[in-house]
Amino acid sequence: MLLEFPGTRGEIEEESEKHRYHSSIVVNEGDTSILIDFGEKHPPYLRDRINDFNALLITHAHPDHYIWTLREEKEVKIPVYLTEVTLNYGQNKPVNYHVIVPEESFELGSINVVAYEVIHSLRCPAVCYKLKGSKVLVYAPDIVDIGSEGDEEKSDRKRKVFENVDILIADGSSLDVNMVRRKDNKLFGHARIKTIVGWCKKYRIGSLIITHCGKQLVTIDEKELQKKLYEYAEGKVDIRVAYDGYIEEI
Repeated sequence: MLLEFPGTRGEIEEESEKHRYHSSIVVNEGDTSILIDFGEKHPPYLRDRINDFNALLITHAHPDHYIWTLREEKEVKIPVYLTEVTLNYGQNKPVNYHVIVPEESFELGSINVVAYEVIHSLRCPAVCYKLKGSKVLVYAPDIVDIGSEGDEEKSDRKRKVFENVDILIADGSSLDVNMVRRKDNKLFGHARIKTIVGWCKKYRIGSLIITHCGKQLVTIDEKELQKKLYEYAEGKVDIRVAYDGYIEEI
């Protein structure tokens, strides 16, 4: 399984040479190639390739993940898989859309796909994706927690999502600053990387790639970042921070 990261930047003003384009990932498995998320600011080569993918999966309707939030886009002809709430968020819709239901699996070529609800935004409910091929990965670029607010089976659901996972690719919006907020008794925002590393330890996920990088990661000194990640990992998790154009075979 080959992973490509066309973009790794969150919805922030700051950018760098390594983090310029909105976060997305390409998962390649044999003859199957899946793009997850297609945001407003993407590298030109991604647009050139867009109709070569087998499918596009969308996590939620924020414009750094879903170009249709802000404008019409009719050049994308490949199947676009998204939840009904994402599809109905704005007036613009993909030409070839397919509505998915969280926790109902489907096949895209040689890859099995399941979407799971995550806590992230009050207005734009999001999902993460669990993909099973030769390896099993979870892609969660915007997340506070697994499940939905008030989910009494949240711990069981998180175990279901994270069990037997080879690699987690997750939210880098915050290194150690609290970005979780509450409104009307509902949580929203982003989990800290330290929290996400804790999930990896608990569910024995030995590999973590950080993407959707926020201000801290884009502006921090590289040595200081690696020091903190080393401390969080405690020798139990292999942590890498993806950058625009990063490629890894797993």
